[in-house]
Amino acid sequence: MKRKKLLLPIIYILAFFTTLLVGYCAYLAYYQGKNFPGIMVGAFDASGIAPAQTKSALLAEFKKRQDTPLSLSYNSQLFPLELDESQPEIDAEKVALEAYQIGRSGDYLKDLREQVISLISKTKVTPNISFKKEHLLNFQIAYINRTLDTTVVNAKVKLGDPIVVEPSEAGKQIDEEKLKSQIKDYLSLESGPPSAVPLKVIEPSFTTTTANSTKTALEKIFQKPLTLTYQEKSWQIDQKALYSLISFDPKNEDVLEIQTQNGNYYLNKERLDYFILQIGNEIDRPALDAKFQFEPSAGKNARVREFQNSQEGRKLNQNQTTLLLTQNLINDTPDLVLPVEILKPKISNEDVNNLGINELLAQGVSHFQGSITNRIYNLGLAASRINGVLIPPGDNFSFNATVGDISGSSGYKPAYVIKSGRTVLDDGGGVCQVSTTIFRASLKAGLPIVERTAHAYRVGYYEQDSPPGLDATVFHPSVDFKFKNDTGAHILVQTYVKGTSLYVDLYGTPDGRTTSLTTSKVLSQTPPLPELRQDDPTLPKGEIKQVDWAAWGANVVFDRSITKNGETKKETWRSNYRPWQSVYLVGTQ
Repeated sequence: MKRKKLLLPIIYILAFFTTLLVGYCAYLAYYQGKNFPGIMVGAFDASGIAPAQTKSALLAEFKKRQDTPLSLSYNSQLFPLELDESQPEIDAEKVALEAYQIGRSGDYLKDLREQVISLISKTKVTPNISFKKEHLLNFQIAYINRTLDTTVVNAKVKLGDPIVVEPSEAGKQIDEEKLKSQIKDYLSLESGPPSAVPLKVIEPSFTTTTANSTKTALEKIFQKPLTLTYQEKSWQIDQKALYSLISFDPKNEDVLEIQTQNGNYYLNKERLDYFILQIGNEIDRPALDAKFQFEPSAGKNARVREFQNSQEGRKLNQNQTTLLLTQNLINDTPDLVLPVEILKPKISNEDVNNLGINELLAQGVSHFQGSITNRIYNLGLAASRINGVLIPPGDNFSFNATVGDISGSSGYKPAYVIKSGRTVLDDGGGVCQVSTTIFRASLKAGLPIVERTAHAYRVGYYEQDSPPGLDATVFHPSVDFKFKNDTGAHILVQTYVKGTSLYVDLYGTPDGRTTSLTTSKVLSQTPPLPELRQDDPTLPKGEIKQVDWAAWGANVVFDRSITKNGETKKETWRSNYRPWQSVYLVGTQ
């Protein structure tokens, strides 16, 4: 009897769960191929329909909304917005499949939970909206924005007695991000159509508060101008000068904020930097090394004499000046001593006869017979700019750094140079005569050559009483000639011209090294290219003018041997010269 009483509840429980399971299976069978109840796509109820029906219904409603122009209102004005122009797209097939997959992941517990949640509180799937031609939507929004009376007005500060402040006014503009979000919600069936133009407040860049702070600063500077001094020189920031430095659009300019007890105002950093730069131009000067002349004629008593005095340089520390100036404006301090750095020369007058310049180390020679007047002038000018230069031990001599800019603005005249594959008239023709000559001097002195480039083709000037391969071209600032002073003492460079020959002498202290050069060998030659004739409409008809001259191409090699402390180092120098053609211009005018 007791067993029967215990068995009966178990039978009821089994019957209940069996019925529940059968019912759940029937539920699943009924919704096979259809969305479960409570599935929403946007605001569209997709319960109990197949994915294809979801997609079809979604596309139909999307097209209807897409094709219906929106009407946005602002201050009783209506602004149409044509959505179809921007070609919106909806991922209907993807979202339909996503809706169908809710409760069908294959994970029994997860699926059951999703099915129950959808049944009780609904589950929403949101379609994604994109625009194939979003720029056309942007254009329409920008057009509406331009027609709205929502202009922002910056405050103004007008100098006078008294100074007048015109207040600022905040503006408004379309909140483009919000409007696009509303449009996407509408097209994805999330909400109804937007009706009002969504706006956001645009604060002025230069507010009334900042303008009043600026006014106070201008009034104070009028009473106590800021004076900047260096030695006997002075510069003043008065009311007019400060006004010129103030930024009246601090949101859109690079500014420095001046924080005072009476509020903050801003300085335009670009104009302030230029103001300080102008002061620096009046203060700054480079340090000048002393230049010396060696007088070998005195024999054992040979000495160097100075022919250019050394000079200390000075330079305004512009960053420190900016910092100090802003602090003075913040603290209302009227006087500022400018921070100027003193630059010491590398070589001073006191170094005369203490530099180890005792003997001629080597001499370079080149000839320039047949050069035009401007070429002779240019090589003399370049030679004068390396004359007297002292090279400290361990330093590199750079031709470009020493001679500087080679152009008409630095004193050079037009003469023939190799440029862009042509021999043309250009400022500085002839300067390579000087770089070639100091190359020869440094070769003979046994100094390490750091950088050397041969000319593109063989130049006749450099083969007057010299074999090919002993030239060095320069082209400021990219192609340089450099050598290193590794002698342990200073080297003095002296240049001079005798007749049609240029000499470069290197003086210093011999360290026992000896140098020998082999005679250059021409390994192979290439004949010049056929001459080229080109029509030139700037020359009279029939006139012929030669602008390039033929030259044989060649591969040239020589060796240099340097012996020091019983050890010999051998170097091989190679130069590859291209064949060159004669070029004639034929007048057609």
